[in-house]
Amino acid sequence: MKNTVKIHVPPSQQVMRNRTYNRQMRNLYYEKANYCFRKIKKIVDSAVDSEKSPSESDLLVKLYEFLDLLNVCLSYAKYAVYSGKSEKRVPYSQDHQWGILQEEEVLVYFLEEQILSVKYIVSHIETNKRIQEFAKKSEADVIVNHILANIEELNKETEKDLLYFYDNIEKRYGIGNQLFGILQELQSFQ
Repeated sequence: MKNTVKIHVPPSQQVMRNRTYNRQMRNLYYEKANYCFRKIKKIVDSAVDSEKSPSESDLLVKLYEFLDLLNVCLSYAKYAVYSGKSEKRVPYSQDHQWGILQEEEVLVYFLEEQILSVKYIVSHIETNKRIQEFAKKSEADVIVNHILANIEELNKETEKDLLYFYDNIEKRYGIGNQLFGILQELQSFQ
């Protein structure tokens, strides 16, 4: 039987090691989410160019994957900022060892906003699929057909809104990538 030596690591070093790990994982998942969104945007843009809507089931799978990546990235970003503490955080400008970069907090808000936009798109696609399934079941009912025709007309307008959301997410990624670049530069100096 081997004797193991237990090395005591002070809590301050544990926190820094955890923050470093969470930052690295946040960076990894941010890039994965960005790459996933570029795939989604390519599918949507090719559908717009060919003037036919993309397959909702394929798009929904990609959107779920994107949403999962954003959620994982957000959780690592929050752990990097909050480090399991609920008390007041000190900015990096006041404490160069333990302070939090303001850009890290902005990135958390950015990710939360992206998640809400993607949830809206997913919700709309899921609702649209349920309405279409319902319409197939009750084709004979005249009143239902009239209502569904109105909903179909509304969906044509909503497609423009969804394209706006995709474009908006893409524009936000342009800003987010600049923020992310600044974060990576600043963290390499820490």
